[in-house]
Amino acid sequence: MSHARNTCAMRTSRRCGAQTRNGDACRAPALRGRMRCRMHGGAWGSGAPGGNSNALKHGYFTSEAIGERKLVRTVLIESEDLLRKLLTRPETIRNPDESEAG
Repeated sequence: MSHARNTCAMRTSRRCGAQTRNGDACRAPALRGRMRCRMHGGAWGSGAPGGNSNALKHGYFTSEAIGERKLVRTVLIESEDLLRKLLTRPETIRNPDESEAG
């Protein structure tokens, strides 16, 4: 089923200047008055929204946060070691107020 189409305008229109993932140029036509096609940022409202919350920094990997986590980790390890030593001692810790002769 072949029929004549007017594809001349499509073939002569300016192409999108974006680069695809495989390194080739995008073959879609650029929008009127723009350098990009509708998929690569030529359409109205395309792109990141204003005040993009995805770009906020959380500070988890700052040097201060990493140092604080290391400090907490070492304190926990030392306290676990101290508890193990105290639990394995044969003598019991007594309250000095209690009398032994009773």
